[in-house]
Amino acid sequence: MIGVNDNSAHKAAIQVAVVGHTNTGKTSLIRTLLRSQSFGVIEDSAGTTRHVERAALLVDGEAVIELFDTPGLEDSDALLDALENLPEAQGSAHNVRSVDTIKHFLRSPQAQQQLAQEAKVLRQGLRSDALLYVVDVRAPQLEKYSDELQILSMLGIPIIPVFNFISDQASQLPQWRAMMISHNLHAALEFDTVAFSFESEKRLYQKLQGVLEPHYEQIQQLIQQREKEWQNLLDAAVRRSVTLLSDCASLRLEQGDKHAAPRNKEAIREQLQNEARALEQRCLRDLLRLFSFSKTDVQLAQLPVSGDEWEFDLFSSDTLKMFGLDARSSALKGAAAGAGLDLMVGGLSLGMATAVGALAGAGYSTAKRYGKDIAAAFSEDNSLCLDDVTVELVAFRQYRLLQGLTHRGHASQGAQQLSQTAIPDTPDNWQKIIAGLRSGQVNRGESNLAFSEAQGQLATWLANACHGVS
Repeated sequence: MIGVNDNSAHKAAIQVAVVGHTNTGKTSLIRTLLRSQSFGVIEDSAGTTRHVERAALLVDGEAVIELFDTPGLEDSDALLDALENLPEAQGSAHNVRSVDTIKHFLRSPQAQQQLAQEAKVLRQGLRSDALLYVVDVRAPQLEKYSDELQILSMLGIPIIPVFNFISDQASQLPQWRAMMISHNLHAALEFDTVAFSFESEKRLYQKLQGVLEPHYEQIQQLIQQREKEWQNLLDAAVRRSVTLLSDCASLRLEQGDKHAAPRNKEAIREQLQNEARALEQRCLRDLLRLFSFSKTDVQLAQLPVSGDEWEFDLFSSDTLKMFGLDARSSALKGAAAGAGLDLMVGGLSLGMATAVGALAGAGYSTAKRYGKDIAAAFSEDNSLCLDDVTVELVAFRQYRLLQGLTHRGHASQGAQQLSQTAIPDTPDNWQKIIAGLRSGQVNRGESNLAFSEAQGQLATWLANACHGVS
């Protein structure tokens, strides 16, 4: 069997030039494909990319596709005139449309002087297997774009139009599609480098498969690799968010005598708030690192959430049932509430009913497992935790955060603004899930079916965010 690194199995990487008019998002496209904000330079000014830059998409450490970021075509009208007026092209319309015309031009003085930027694009085109022609669909369809397409078609290689910025309300997408069809370019696709979609990225590779049949298997390997990497990324992000919510739900501090001085209670409350804030901040940093974003990519905002004290709720029948206990055997009733905290990443309005999951019951095994908490309920001591509204709020924010990060292109310049009003639908057994998460604190180190089931259901719910479910 030939290994993937065996020289005899090596295939030359597919050469793809990313071309188009100035400021259409060529560098942005490559950044998004690389999941990197460091490739190239992105600015609003024209002609930011002055030289051809290379990047590679890898499978098992080997380049499958090499992407070449080219300077913008700034003066296609002058370039077309230069091509048509070459001595070699005089009197022959056929020659004007041939690759030989391009080669003759590249040997001319104009290619070294006033049209040097355009010449760089054409030289790279001659070395490429295909072109990705990036279009800013917000722009009107001017004659200069038709000139560009006429010139690029002389290279004699496949051209795939890539429609960028399609999420903009001023999009001229239908008109651009019609223009591409008029140039016999039907293999176009929508790929927004700001509002990212992995399915769009996958379709880009599939379009390349369609026009580069000899490289079909190479590109298929890349598709499979990228799908695997993307799914692993989503799984890791969901797991990290589940860990945060589990930690928040089970976070508790012993408050001591419930009749203690208010100053002492306030100090404990502040400590709980600080610990909760730190949990979410660490999760945010981990998620930004996973998605290769920086701390400036998410708009941070503080939202105070208030609550009261919490004692064990010994009459929560759903919770008791989860732990195999009989609600009728319980004889005490606790209170639901919590400490609250300041949260990050935008605010959400809430109008949620709350119910704290706790446990009680009878018997030696129950007392052994939960004795400390039951004893606190009987005594003058109690604990401070985050109430259910606060845990729900953390969950909603994580949902929106995952939704934002999985659909944010690496060319985005502004901070992610998360929804301030929309609240995702929660599972019907939402309170049971929170109760299951809370059980992680009182049952640490032991097998806890309720806790595991709650985490699994929470992971399924958060996975919806990664797939764009509102």
